[in-house]
Amino acid sequence: MKVYILLLPFILLSCNKSSETKIDSKQNTEQQCFILNEGINYDDAVKPTDPPTHEEILRNLPAHIKMTDLTDFQKFNYDLKTTEALQATEKNYFDSPEYQKKFAEWIAALPEFKYLSLQENYALAKNKYGLWIIEKNNSDFKPYFLGLTQNVYLPNFYGKDQKFLLENHFVMNGTLVDIQRLSRVPMLPKYEVIKDGVQFSINLNDIKKDSDKDGFNDLFEKFVRLNPNAADTDGDEISDFNDANPKYKSGTDKFTAMYETLVDHPKSSSKYSFVEILTNCEYFQAINPKNIKVLVYNTTEKAPIKEDVLDHFFPGKYSKMKTYKNYDDVYFTDFSDPSGDGTLSAEFVNGKWKFDKKYTVEFGM
Repeated sequence: MKVYILLLPFILLSCNKSSETKIDSKQNTEQQCFILNEGINYDDAVKPTDPPTHEEILRNLPAHIKMTDLTDFQKFNYDLKTTEALQATEKNYFDSPEYQKKFAEWIAALPEFKYLSLQENYALAKNKYGLWIIEKNNSDFKPYFLGLTQNVYLPNFYGKDQKFLLENHFVMNGTLVDIQRLSRVPMLPKYEVIKDGVQFSINLNDIKKDSDKDGFNDLFEKFVRLNPNAADTDGDEISDFNDANPKYKSGTDKFTAMYETLVDHPKSSSKYSFVEILTNCEYFQAINPKNIKVLVYNTTEKAPIKEDVLDHFFPGKYSKMKTYKNYDDVYFTDFSDPSGDGTLSAEFVNGKWKFDKKYTVEFGM
């Protein structure tokens, strides 16, 4: 199985400070949400942190994942030709009538996943976070996150059923790789082998554990920084599984409504995937989108900003708001998204926000 990459930008804008930076507890909402000097600008550029070493990645591998060295294995092989072939193989397989027929009932139940293999009443699947096991019980389909992200490369998956459950454990052979983005401009990432010839093993009881019975297994809640021991992380009396913004209580301020309008988009069928937002602005944190589910993080939180999944996180990035002289009712924000960089203006007219979006740099996607 190839490592699945979405080409999303890396550079964090003005409200997206380094995860190492502490939020100033003395900052008020205005300081957290508005640029207080003249002109539309970014804050001072944040120096990127050094990527983790291979030793650090190995040392910080989640404790529930057991690794055993193999003596006989297929070596990981990455080059441009191989990657292009794997991309074509994956696309052709997922588009094929064979795939649609084989996984028809699984796709109908949970279309947000891509399905890789079947074993009895289980399917091995993936989404942007990594690998999942989905259990079928009559007409009920229950996904469990494995905690295995894109750093785990599992070869030769498409078009064949491989046994991935053995004696109450998930067991697969593969390679631990380091994935590094070389640029925010769409291009292939760099791969480096951390550890080749590995058998990954996870106890099925650990996989299925859902301590708060909210619908997300503990491994997923720990990964995205929800509370695995409380079904309602933000205490708003809506369970994490059903909450459009499970990390923060929603508000009704007009600037919160602005951010809701800004990030919301056509209805998503996703139950096990969120749109991630990184901001210290309380207005932004209090959004309650109608069509999507969001996970909002402040900049003191390291997780889940991990090297192996960063391309998938924070697809839209926004600076603090700014007003120009003579345009006191118009708020300007610098933004970055998968298509490029630019500036948008927002004006509150007759109880609704009107936006004007202009790109200054486009990637041609």
